[in-house]
Amino acid sequence: MNIRIYILTFFYLGTVSCGEAPTSHLSEEFPIIRSGPLEMDFALIPSGTFRMGSPEGEEGRYNNERIHWVKLTEDYWMQTTEVTIGQWYKVMENYPDGNGKCWESNVVIKENHYPIACVNVREIKVFVDKLNNLEKSSGYEYSLPTEAQWEYAARAYTETPYSVEDVAESFAWYEDNSGGHSHPVGELKPNFFGLYDVHGNVNEWVSDWYEDYPKMDSYLDAVINPEGPDNGSDRILRGGDWINGAAYSRSAFRFGSSVSSSGANVGFRLLRTNI
Repeated sequence: MNIRIYILTFFYLGTVSCGEAPTSHLSEEFPIIRSGPLEMDFALIPSGTFRMGSPEGEEGRYNNERIHWVKLTEDYWMQTTEVTIGQWYKVMENYPDGNGKCWESNVVIKENHYPIACVNVREIKVFVDKLNNLEKSSGYEYSLPTEAQWEYAARAYTETPYSVEDVAESFAWYEDNSGGHSHPVGELKPNFFGLYDVHGNVNEWVSDWYEDYPKMDSYLDAVINPEGPDNGSDRILRGGDWINGAAYSRSAFRFGSSVSSSGANVGFRLLRTNI
C-alpha cells in the first residue's frame, strides 16, 4: 500500500444547552440538525444492514477490504462535515502542536472553515472530553464513529466504489483537483445522507483499532454493531485526502496509523448520541 500521508510528526508532546434548528435540504426521512455551542450540523443515519468492504474486482482495491456483512441496530447522528479549525479552537483555545512542524507547514491553510488537521488520536480525545463537558447538561455526547458507522454513512445505500457516480469533480478534493492543499468543508456536493467530504479532503480518524476483517459471507452471519478489538498498535483512518489519488477516497479504503501520528491531511468528524 503506497498511500502518502502528509505526516510531519509521530510523537505526541505534550453548562451550555444544546440549541437545535433544522437545517435539512433533504427529505424529512434524513433530517439534519444544528447542535451545540459549536453549531455543528449532524445528519440522521438510519439503522440497517450492509456489505462492508469491496469486491475483488474493484479498481484500486486492497486485500484488507474483504467483503463481510454488518448490521447496525440503532440510528445515529453523524457530523455532516469534518471538524473545522474554527470549531476546534472554540473548544481547545489553541491549535494542534504537531511537534512544531505540521501546523506550521505551508500546506495547512489556517482559516476557520477549513478542516482541522495535524491532530492525533490523543489530542482528539482531549477535544471530545472538553466538548462533552460543555454539553453535559444537554443529554448528548460526542465521540468518533466506529469504522462500520463511518462506512455505512459514507456509502449511503451504495455498493459502488464511491457513494456518487462522478467523484472526480463534484464530490471530492483529491490529488488531481486539490491544488496541493485541503479546502473549506462542505464546498462540494453531499452524498444521499447529506454528508460532505466523505471522499477526499482529509483522512478521518475512527474509533476502531486496526484489525483484519472477519469472514462473514452470509447475511445471516452479519456482525452486529462492531467496535473493533479492545486494543492494538494502530488506529484506522478512512475517506482519503487531498494529496492522494481518487482510488484512496473509495468508500472501502482503510489503513492504520499510530495513535501519536498526525499529518496535514489527517482530521476527523464526530458522532452524536443520546446519553
